[in-house]
Amino acid sequence: MSVLEIARSKVSFDINKLSPIIWESQERLDRFLRFSKFLANDPILKNDPKNFQISRAEIYELYAQKAKYILENADFKDIKEFATLIFPEALVSSLNFEMFLPTIMNLGTPEQVKLFYEPAAKYEILGCYAQTELAHGSDMNRIETTATYDKVTKEFIINTPSLQATKWWGSDMGLTSTHCVAQARLIVDGKQYGVQNFIVPIRDVKTHKPLPGILVGDIGAKFGYNSKDNGYLRFDNVRVPKINMLSRYINLTDDGVFTKTGDDKIWHATMQLQRQHFLDSVWKCLGMCLTIVIRYSLQRKQFKDSEKREIPIFDYQLQQHKIIPLIAEMYGCMFGAVRVRDMCQDSIRRIRESQDTSKMTEVHVVLASSKAFYTWNCFFGLEKLRQCAGGHGYSYYSGLPELITEMSPCVTAEGDNTVLSLSVGKLMLMYLNKSMQSGKAPNSSVDYLEDIFNYCSEVKRQFQTQNDAFNLLKLREALKYNVAFNVGSAGQQLQFFMGEKGLSFKEATDKHLGILLNEITHTHSNYWTLKIFMESVATIGDIKVQKALTKVAILYGLNKILEQQSQLFEYKIMIGEEFTFINEARDQIIRELKDDALGLVEALQYDDNALRSAIGGRDGKIYETLFHWAKDINPVNDPAFQDQVFERIKAIRGPKL
Repeated sequence: MSVLEIARSKVSFDINKLSPIIWESQERLDRFLRFSKFLANDPILKNDPKNFQISRAEIYELYAQKAKYILENADFKDIKEFATLIFPEALVSSLNFEMFLPTIMNLGTPEQVKLFYEPAAKYEILGCYAQTELAHGSDMNRIETTATYDKVTKEFIINTPSLQATKWWGSDMGLTSTHCVAQARLIVDGKQYGVQNFIVPIRDVKTHKPLPGILVGDIGAKFGYNSKDNGYLRFDNVRVPKINMLSRYINLTDDGVFTKTGDDKIWHATMQLQRQHFLDSVWKCLGMCLTIVIRYSLQRKQFKDSEKREIPIFDYQLQQHKIIPLIAEMYGCMFGAVRVRDMCQDSIRRIRESQDTSKMTEVHVVLASSKAFYTWNCFFGLEKLRQCAGGHGYSYYSGLPELITEMSPCVTAEGDNTVLSLSVGKLMLMYLNKSMQSGKAPNSSVDYLEDIFNYCSEVKRQFQTQNDAFNLLKLREALKYNVAFNVGSAGQQLQFFMGEKGLSFKEATDKHLGILLNEITHTHSNYWTLKIFMESVATIGDIKVQKALTKVAILYGLNKILEQQSQLFEYKIMIGEEFTFINEARDQIIRELKDDALGLVEALQYDDNALRSAIGGRDGKIYETLFHWAKDINPVNDPAFQDQVFERIKAIRGPKL
């Protein structure tokens, strides 16, 4: 048996019982496996290590070809759900179905859906999303692009009034799209009516040339995602018909009377659903990285033991402590992401069916905190794992650098993490005020706010014995105290700055409470995620899978306590001896999970084509594959290129050659 086969035989559970839990059903798992096999066996769609070193223009051309082929030959549902991570780059035109179509469906009238959605769904037109501007991204209220209504012609005049107002970063904008959803400030008779959404044609659908008044192009190479033509876009008094303002929840009469016909918070709910997609991607990205690094660590040997046998690097305690806690992070993010998605979908359903926006604030708190800290934790985890693979992890052929570049936009896109974290912290202070008035928590996601100051004044010691450190209820309670104390402390400081110092809420939070607000969001995410982790594991029917994931959940809780030990000590939630119990428990859980580590990541069922790694293949032939890729696939070793090299070397060494 090979090293990996031996490791697989030691796993305590059947990974085929875990895989449907990860993919949420056997049916969805089967679809994923069929789709993966289809991509791996298709000469156009499969990943080729030769493409690691192609130019940006070649990347765009390649992924435009893949986009056309896959849209013609695969189920659209499978493309939306599974293609993102199997391909190392994003498909050209993907914003058409990721942002353009959902925005029209959620914000457009039936007439507008027929006029714009239907041709975009048939790919007769291609759309993108033009919100962010050169000088403003997170602050929607500062968007400068204007849409001035002309009552005579019944048109909107879309204009970019300054350099700073240039639309920037829009994916598929620079080269691909024919239309955009542009956010602009509506102006009627000199009066502003807030930022609204407008369908604006930007290229001729027959020639693909920019239309009159449109200045559009690509913003240049980026840290990653270079198949995407992130663009700039300027409007020079571009006229569009009145029907082009998405008007499901607003109305503008021909003579310029503006009214709201419903709650336009659906726009924000739609954005929440798009933000949630990042949560679904990041844990899978971390899982791919873990699969590669664990397979590599089981086979890579360095230094000898007392019996002169080389030691697999996964046998070293430090390697286990770097890797195995990230398995817990992955599963915590996975269960949390599923719950957040369900909450987002429920909120949108309520709004559509009965204009019920009551869940939106709770969804924002849970989604924004999860987006910020799941993406941060997974991104930093990827770099830690790359280092776990040593020098080979630095090679593009390891597959690890590409996963890092894929993950990197997630900490900024669809809401900068710092901005999201601060917004949650501020909302928590508003929640605190409401809960103090009512004596109740506003919702179950922030149950620690109920009678918060009495709760914090009666801290009950959680870890009085070593066994207590393995108790999920006690781990959860410690994290609950942590976030409650942070909120209470911020509330007291806010009272000081606003009361005694006379500052406004904004001045106090922006200038004095930013660090603590970020910690509120951080500790809320830790507590809420463990809570959902526990609820999810409790529903698992297979006893062996449940036992393994219970250990993973315990490790998640232990990790989060150790992340916050200075706060827990400062607030007197825990004392020194308890941290000894926590550390010893983590050591023990990591040892117990060592033999399950491979099964916990291989249950994701990513094949070699998806992993695109010379050191993480299922067959375990790390050195053979790495040498083959370097020698036979690396274009620098092509004889024709070698001849060019010789000519350059001759020039360097001088004319005597």
